[in-house]
Amino acid sequence: MINIILQNLESLFKKNNYEILEFHSIDNRNRFCFDFLIKKGDLFFIVKAFSNIDNLDQEKMGDIKSLCLLLNCNPLLIGIKNRYNNLEDDTIYIRNGLPIVNIKTIKAVIERGIYPHILCKKRRIIFMDGNLMKKLRVQKNISRKDISEKIGVTKRTVCSYENESMRPSQKIAEQILKILENKSIFRNINLFEWQIKDQFDKERSEEARELSEFESELQDIFNHLGISTFWYKKGQVPFELSLFSSSKDNTLGIDQGDNFYPLFSGVSQENDNDKITKLNINNLVKFANLFHKNALFIVENDFKIPKFFEKSHIPIVKLKNLENLDDETDFKIEIFKEN
Repeated sequence: MINIILQNLESLFKKNNYEILEFHSIDNRNRFCFDFLIKKGDLFFIVKAFSNIDNLDQEKMGDIKSLCLLLNCNPLLIGIKNRYNNLEDDTIYIRNGLPIVNIKTIKAVIERGIYPHILCKKRRIIFMDGNLMKKLRVQKNISRKDISEKIGVTKRTVCSYENESMRPSQKIAEQILKILENKSIFRNINLFEWQIKDQFDKERSEEARELSEFESELQDIFNHLGISTFWYKKGQVPFELSLFSSSKDNTLGIDQGDNFYPLFSGVSQENDNDKITKLNINNLVKFANLFHKNALFIVENDFKIPKFFEKSHIPIVKLKNLENLDDETDFKIEIFKEN
């Protein structure tokens, strides 16, 4: 079922002129924290489909958040069902602070620009246009007291709906709709502008990754250079870590005017060409190119660089080269030299 959903999503995005970074291997799709990435103009999205939104991999959800924060992009998460039922249309389900909708809802957004207005956390609530609600009520010469008596809430609650300091349940909202007779009172929720409230937690990334001795040595070097890192759980993305400056005064430490960061890096200390191939160098290049970012590959000093690396045009940096650097400026010079 999930593969059919993914095929339908690919067709939907291609039909509507989205650029897609897709992974043809089903094994890769099951492993990564995203199924594919899409781009249209300045908009970037991480796309992931789930069979059951109440049985989610917490590490994958965390990596989806970190990628969205790092790349300044948005999640497009599609689900089939929850613990009890199929997901309903026109409804956003919140899991781990991220929005999940069914495929019919995402099709309505992409093809017709019709956004959902129902938000479901522990209960279903409706985003209403309070000003329009008040305007329609006045036009119909209906008092707040009249509405409160008809829908079974206090007059103060009706006032809160109009001030948008309180959201009505779906049942209450439908009762208000019957009285005011105008669906425009339902305020649409723009999935494309979803704000992720979590902070970028690089300490959590190191704990989840369980760094090897080689990776810990790299981490010490980057700490010395003043470069921040975010390590991903193996196999969740087509690289091992992302690098960004820790000297910038913002949440991620990324200077939005400096296209050098974030920098995506593969890591290997083994002379095993088959294993390196599995890291999927091509996907690393495609990922970096889609976001117009840089990529590199860090290897042990005695690593024998295979020929297929030459075609990728990815800078190959050996550990000893990093050990000889003094600061972040030296690091940038080293990357450009290798490139």
